[in-house]
Amino acid sequence: MDVSLESGSLRAAQSYGAPRLEVHPLPERPGVRVIGEVGLDTRTAWRDSLGRLARRDEALLHVELSEVTFIDVAGVTDLAVLAQSLAEGQRLMLYGPPPQVARVLSVFWPELGGIEVAP
Repeated sequence: MDVSLESGSLRAAQSYGAPRLEVHPLPERPGVRVIGEVGLDTRTAWRDSLGRLARRDEALLHVELSEVTFIDVAGVTDLAVLAQSLAEGQRLMLYGPPPQVARVLSVFWPELGGIEVAP
């Protein structure tokens, strides 16, 4: 996998037909916009982008997921771990995630604070 950083954006390029992942900073608020698939082949880029987001000190961090076509349980776990690592008073807001995100969070982390899912 080729991972490159272009003006704050992270791209994980795969060979023909393989999963792709793009992560771009949100220009108007602290957070990222994610495009593509979150899975085994794109895990490094996904974790890198969440790690950069975790270093932000704003109270509300935004993750736009409406263009994510697939996210596996490990990818949702990474979101839960990020929410658990936030400083007191910080929250993670997920926008437009695939339906499985809310289901996995409710099954494995039903009382997890610090993370909210917007429709």
